This record gives sequence, C-alpha cells and structure tokens, in this order.
Amino acid sequence: MSRSTVLGWLRSPLVWDLLLALVTVVWSFVFIRLFLPGRINVDIGNQYQQAIGQAPFTDWHPPVMSIVWRLLIDLTGRPGSLFVLQVVLIAAAALLIGVIINRSGAPRWISLLGPVSMATPWAVSQLTTLWKDTQMAAALMLAVALLVITRLVPRAWLLWLPAILLLVYAVGLRKNAVFALIPIAVYGAFCLRGPLRGGLRTVMDRAPRWGLAGLSVLVIGVVGFGSAATESVIESRVEVAHNGQISQIFLDDVMFSVPDAELRAADAPAELKDHISSARDTCLEKGEIWDAYWNCYGRGDTGRAFSPLEYQDELKDLWLNEVITHPVRYIEYRSAVFSSYFFSSKLEYWEADWNGDAEKVGYETGNAKADFIFRPYVEDFALATFPMLFKPWFWSLVAAALLGLAYREHKRGGTGPAHSFCPEITVLSTSALCYVFGYFPIVPADHFRYTYWPALAVTVAFVLWLAQRGIQRVRNLEP
Repeated sequence: MSRSTVLGWLRSPLVWDLLLALVTVVWSFVFIRLFLPGRINVDIGNQYQQAIGQAPFTDWHPPVMSIVWRLLIDLTGRPGSLFVLQVVLIAAAALLIGVIINRSGAPRWISLLGPVSMATPWAVSQLTTLWKDTQMAAALMLAVALLVITRLVPRAWLLWLPAILLLVYAVGLRKNAVFALIPIAVYGAFCLRGPLRGGLRTVMDRAPRWGLAGLSVLVIGVVGFGSAATESVIESRVEVAHNGQISQIFLDDVMFSVPDAELRAADAPAELKDHISSARDTCLEKGEIWDAYWNCYGRGDTGRAFSPLEYQDELKDLWLNEVITHPVRYIEYRSAVFSSYFFSSKLEYWEADWNGDAEKVGYETGNAKADFIFRPYVEDFALATFPMLFKPWFWSLVAAALLGLAYREHKRGGTGPAHSFCPEITVLSTSALCYVFGYFPIVPADHFRYTYWPALAVTVAFVLWLAQRGIQRVRNLEP
C-alpha cells in the first residue's frame, strides 16, 4: 500500500474516528485489566454490602449506587461490573469529545486529546476507585458529550433520553451535584432553543432570555422529578433506613462555631452538650476542625460506622438557634474549612496497600502490579512535581481563565455559531466553578475526589478551547 493511499485513508473522518475508538478501547482494556474489580474504602465497602444483601440499605449514601451495583452483579455475576461501567462511561465521553473535535475541522492531533484526557494523572487518580464522586463525574461528562451532539447534529433528539438518565443518576449519587447541574441545564436549554425556535418562534424571538430561562427550569425540573421518582421507586422495592447524614454538617457547625459558654447555656440535652464539648477538645488536640463524626465524636449512637447520631432533632435545633443566628462567626468557620479544602488535597491516589476495608467485606483487591505502574505516574510525577494539579484553586483559576477566553471569542464572533465551542467551554467551566464553591457550606474534608468533576470538566473545556483555536487557524489559512 502506497504512502499516498495511507494518507488518504487517514484523512477520512470515519477512519480517524475508528482510530480514536481503538485508542480508547485499548487504554480502557488495559486499565480495567489492571484495576478490576476496583478499589474501595469504608464507604464503598458499606455500599457493596448493601448491594449483596449483607447490610441494610440506608440513605447515608444515596442507595441508587448500591441498587445499580446489585443489578449489575445479578446480570453479570461479578462485583467488578460496577468498575467496568465506571470506566466505560468516562471512556465513552472521552471518545465522543474526540470524535466531535475531529468532525469540527480542528487539526487531527487535537482530537486525540479526547481519549488522552482520561489517561491524565488527575483522571487516573480517582478512576481506580469506586467513589460515587467518580461515577457522578463520569455520568455528568457523558451527559454533556451527548448534549453537544444534539446541538451540532440535526435530528439527534433521541440522545436526550440517555443524557437525562445520566443526569438523574449523577444527582442521585451526590445531592450537591445540583450545583454542577444548573449550568448544564442552561446549556441543555440552549441546545433545545434552536430546534424549538420554529415551533415557539413568537416566544423565543420576543423574549429570548425568558425563553432560555424557562427551558432551563424545565430541564432542571425533569432531572429533579426523575431523581425523586427514582428514590421513590427504590424505597418501594427495598427498605431504606433514614440515618440523617446531614446531621454531620450540623454537628461540625455547632461544635466548631459555637463558643463553649453559649453551648452550655443553650436549651439542649446536657448529654448532647457534654458530648459535643468533650469531642471538640479531642478534635482540636488532633488539629481537626471538621468531619467530627469520624475524627472525634465517636460516630453515631452505636459507635459503628454509619450509625445515626443521637439527638438529631435537638442538634438541628442547636444549629437553627446558635449557628445561623450568628452569621459572622458561621461564615468565619465555613471560610476556615473551605480554605483548607480549596488550597490543599488528600487521597489523590488510593493505594492497594490500603485494602483493609476491602478485606473486611470480602472484596477482591485486584492486580498487585497496578500500583507499580500507575502510583509513580500519579504521585511521584504529577503530585510531587505539579501539586497544583490536585488542588481546587488551580482548576477554579483555569476555569475562570477559560470563561474569559470563551467570552472574548464569543464577542469576536468565534468561528460561527455552528462551529464554535464557546458554549461548551462556558458550561464546563461554569459547572466546575459552581461545584467547587457549592462546597462552601458542606465540605467535610479536602479529599481530591471532591474536585474530580471540576478537574475533568476543565480538562475537557481546555481541549475544546485548543480545538476552537485550531479551527480558527485553519480558517485563517483558507484563501
């Protein structure tokens, strides 16, 4: 086969799409091979026990993940099937981003960054573990990729169905996913506005902003209804104990923002006040000012993990009467913990040596060689050399910069509405920022998994910005 023939084949968009698919499949296979059945911590172990019927369902973690895990185990007979699903979701999103860039007219090498994005150190770091945060990010990313196709490809309406299902799953996995969802809903409304303009011409032309706002509310409402309906169906099929996880947030706010004298004088059971006061001393001795349930309070009423706190109603009353009634000191405390989250990180990589939680629930630990290949890549190379890659402040800064670049490109006219990635850059960057700052009132720790969605979203936004610039350069060279 001649060189010109080979080059001709490679110039074919379909052949290049197949090459992108091959790269994605090979990488995903290697990754699954090395890390199957996925790594777990105490939280994931509890969800696994729920999935196999060894522990009762609770709402400490939304039960949708355990239900999906149970269905996959019933279907395949393999606990690692959830890990395969997690990798496949991100792989599908990465591939679609690459194909979209390839079909946009950008230089071919930029389209390769779609599949490559899932092999970056920050993407790999959390993909090894069955965090609900990772699955949420995977679901959000694939949903956005599908919505992009509905904007760029005529008559791609059917893709709205899996996109909505993925958004419902994401919100079911983490309630604070709603912060990331709001910009995505606005983008979804933007995608709908074009096809609907013919049927709603009068409304859309006379009040385009109100039309966009109305469609955004509609998308949020559909996802919210789907999430509530999913919870109702789950609770109708299995018994779900309500453990009141939100009481952890109340506990932190009361313990670390209310002075001891005011706590003692508050109208609450003496046992509760004594417990909070003594636990606070223990936490402060450890240098901890958050996550008191795990760090110093002794967990819930039984002392076992995930057991509900005693006096939940009284604790809520303390929060209402002693915390939010003093907004300055509440903001001071929340600023302190948010600063710790925003400028630092932990658990950037879950090592196989930390397999005690897996052993306790009888979960297989997987290939021991995986750490020898990937731990140096994530920790010794990326984390040690470029630690900012695992910090929320970095991804927030890049997101803000991309928003500025997208706005400037939009004001200049970009490359035309059909070929501009400004909407996608905007939604991904805004979603990342909303998600990060949405943690201000609730952040419990500085684990990198809480920054996984912003890191993925901003990475893809940056790749799309490169594609946008590439398209512009190609068009500028045209006679």
